[in-house]
Amino acid sequence: MKITRSRKPSLQVDMSPLIDCVFQLLIFFMLSSTFLTPAISLTLPEAESGEADQNQEIMVTISEEGKIFVNKDPVELDTLEAHLREKLSQSTKQTITLRGDEKMPYEYFVRALDAAERSGAIHVNVAHQNP
Repeated sequence: MKITRSRKPSLQVDMSPLIDCVFQLLIFFMLSSTFLTPAISLTLPEAESGEADQNQEIMVTISEEGKIFVNKDPVELDTLEAHLREKLSQSTKQTITLRGDEKMPYEYFVRALDAAERSGAIHVNVAHQNP
């Protein structure tokens, strides 16, 4: 009579679940690291000589009372377009960022947005605060 031996089952570890977990961890850490902001706050010294930065961002701010500021300079709504046109001619970015108080009159926001687009800005950004 012929006796056959049963082969020992080979022990193997399936690597697929481990690779999936490592890949998901890699994606999680890559995405979460892009949302970090630098925690170092600096106060830079001022120089007597030098030129103004041509890539300076143009920021239009509208207060709760409807007062309009272009980079900290108060501007009337009627002259906003001309003021923005002048600032855009000095800038190479051609980008305007609108910031407004949450309680500002909506009419001021729409009129400032129209003035920004008519002034020749390539991009008009709307700043907001993340929750």
